[in-house]
Amino acid sequence: MPSHLSSLTLALLIALTCNAAAQSARERPLIIAHRGASQYLPEHTMEAYRLAIRQGADFIEPDLLLTADGIAVARHDRALGATTNIASHPTLPSNIDQITFRQLQGLHAISRGGAAYAPPGAGPAGLRVPSFAEVLDELRALHASTGRILGVYPEVKTIGQGLNSYNRALADAMLAELAHPRHGRLFDGRRGNVILQSFDGEVVAYLARQSSLPVVQLSPQCPTRADIPAIAARADGVGTQAAQADADCLQRLREAGLFVHVYTLSNANPDLHATMFRNGVNGVFTNAPDTAIAQREQALPGAPPREWVAPVRRRRD
Repeated sequence: MPSHLSSLTLALLIALTCNAAAQSARERPLIIAHRGASQYLPEHTMEAYRLAIRQGADFIEPDLLLTADGIAVARHDRALGATTNIASHPTLPSNIDQITFRQLQGLHAISRGGAAYAPPGAGPAGLRVPSFAEVLDELRALHASTGRILGVYPEVKTIGQGLNSYNRALADAMLAELAHPRHGRLFDGRRGNVILQSFDGEVVAYLARQSSLPVVQLSPQCPTRADIPAIAARADGVGTQAAQADADCLQRLREAGLFVHVYTLSNANPDLHATMFRNGVNGVFTNAPDTAIAQREQALPGAPPREWVAPVRRRRD
């Protein structure tokens, strides 16, 4: 030991180093599987979610909509043409809120294609559109069989604006399913494994009032300084486009105590994952969790093990 360092000083330096390492691990950015591993399999299918889990994602992200009979299901688009074979069923309405869950189960889920998503025809035949209940049952079964806690990051996909009857009903259905007794409080927020999200500010505020779970305000543009106080009053974090997450954006959101998750990354822009990690975002929505994990290790060597889940908690004023 150098003569100018006392034992007490050395102990303090070791403690500070350990604390810094622990803090770094806690702040390691999340890998959020956007619609599951949708780069490889049709989005919002159980198969895409399971692949994301196997690849090591921290969270899976189911977008939610309600069927005509009030069942919350995992689907991004109100119109079913891009992601199901509804065209083969001309007698059925083409919007998800106009058909029943039973009718929906008669459709096959397909990929929308393009550089960021699985090619058309990917995956086994007969993939279904799952209910939100099925998604949570899968995560509960994973925990029961392996002890692994996998996060869920559901989005209220609104129809119309504000807290209208449809949007409120969907938010209520989502919260009710998370709190269902059969889950044994796995999704009550104590484990940091649930984050809620919406683009609609009124819906975000409603979720914050109705639940102690962390809530994210989605925004295609990085919020301005003038907008941030209202967002910070109702949300814990902001989800914005990766292209918007420059240094100024990140700084002003952090100054307001908001965490930042960016969307949507894929194998169409694989190196952007590492760029976002180096820029200091708190998480990325990615269609390719395996790519994101590899890029996180490259940008931030020593990433935590797969079962790690961020200890996100709702702020208390």
